Amino acid sequence: MTKSGSTFAFELARSALELSGYPQPLLPEAATGTKRKINFAGHLNDENIDALSEALCEIGHPVVVKTHTRPDPSVIAMIDRGEAIIQACYRDPREMALSMIDHGNRSRAAGKPAFANIETLDDAMRDISSQIDSLTQWLYRPNCQPVYYEDLAFRSLGTTRRILAQLQLDIPAGKVLNYVLKNRFIQLNLGKKKRFQEHMSESDQQMFRRTYHLFYRHLIRHRKSLPDEGGPILPQSVVLAPSRG
Repeated sequence: MTKSGSTFAFELARSALELSGYPQPLLPEAATGTKRKINFAGHLNDENIDALSEALCEIGHPVVVKTHTRPDPSVIAMIDRGEAIIQACYRDPREMALSMIDHGNRSRAAGKPAFANIETLDDAMRDISSQIDSLTQWLYRPNCQPVYYEDLAFRSLGTTRRILAQLQLDIPAGKVLNYVLKNRFIQLNLGKKKRFQEHMSESDQQMFRRTYHLFYRHLIRHRKSLPDEGGPILPQSVVLAPSRG
């Protein structure tokens, strides 16, 4: 999800592999569908996956790719074949909404497109509902590790250990975390806990809790009891957000 620490998580995984002797070269545009300075993927189609598989065969070791899209069938097939593992970043929707509105305000002032359409909480909620629907498509897959923003931002060492365990890397978590904090751009906004308590009315807070009550129950309140043996985090019968059109 956007505004959920995905850049930080990406850099932790990428740096952990680099520090363990697995370089992270920039993949060809045909493999990611975008032209960026990092391995960021657009909506991956069959042709992208073919190019990605070919590039990875040449590299010969894992490469970390960041995306905000949902998985197409070709991506799902890649996961099911055991050729990819997943980290799924998410955040309290109230915090996401405030961060999106901040970004939208900055973008409109600078004449930039990113989040420029997000002016109100209702704008943010429409986007968040769609993002939660995309998130669940990843959580339905095997070998998916959920990464909660609060744990990533404020309990970073423990989250780094979880990422290293998933990647099966034997390297000190503190070494990886310190390297990222000193050398990588991690794109945290304000980094303040429970900002919504000061910047959102009680009625709006409750509206978010009612709208996304299943999201809060499954992924925040009970996140420490989520499956961690490699099976899907959610059964496909679970839907975490209502459609808002």
